[in-house]
Amino acid sequence: SRIMDQKTPPPPHEQLSKLQLMRTTLVNFIDWKNFPDVVTGCYVRVLLEMRSEGQRENMADNYYVACVKGARKGPSYGGFSCDGATTEWHILIELPPCFRMTANGNVVQLNSISNTAFRAQEYQSWVSMCRESGTAFPSLPQLEFRCKLLEEHKMQAMTPAIRKRRNGEDPQIQEQREQRQAALREEVTQEVQHTHAFWPKVERLRTLELNELQDVERKCLDLIGDIRKALNDKSIVYCAANV
Repeated sequence: SRIMDQKTPPPPHEQLSKLQLMRTTLVNFIDWKNFPDVVTGCYVRVLLEMRSEGQRENMADNYYVACVKGARKGPSYGGFSCDGATTEWHILIELPPCFRMTANGNVVQLNSISNTAFRAQEYQSWVSMCRESGTAFPSLPQLEFRCKLLEEHKMQAMTPAIRKRRNGEDPQIQEQREQRQAALREEVTQEVQHTHAFWPKVERLRTLELNELQDVERKCLDLIGDIRKALNDKSIVYCAANV
């Protein structure tokens, strides 16, 4: 660990959060040839276990803020993405001494990295552990420079040319993966429309044509009929139970 420079204060929570890599962002980067360079110096919210067995008897594993020190290839694994993707990349993180290292050192899989933003308590714990272990805080100019690089990488990752195919992926497997993604998007869209967009808003009603308004009216009347039938059934049951 680097010896902490007492003149460098901890970066604000909001500033550190700009350098957080979500699991989905890492998935977008895993096919890049310079993947280790892209992720090094960023931060992740990662599920870790404490080293002390006595402590673990009374507490569950928790998420912590950790700096990414690089990435290296190892045994292939999956389970980190809904499209069934696999990867050989394992993430190297910087851990204070109070944490248990894995058999391979400070190495975690993508499965252990969260898609949730750093919480205030987790940030405060990171600050405290850095101070206790003598780990240096990055300066604001360093963070700002790294943030600019990360934003550029995110923009590149969102271009269709990069996202189209994974390195070395069989065309048939690619087609199956894209079909699963399309089916999942359609399923989510249908669910959202069914649960949240059943009735148009008043503003939209004013823009509908006459036949469209009549269709909405028919749906309303059908729903009212169903409600009345349900109320009638409930009333019959209630009256029978109180006779």
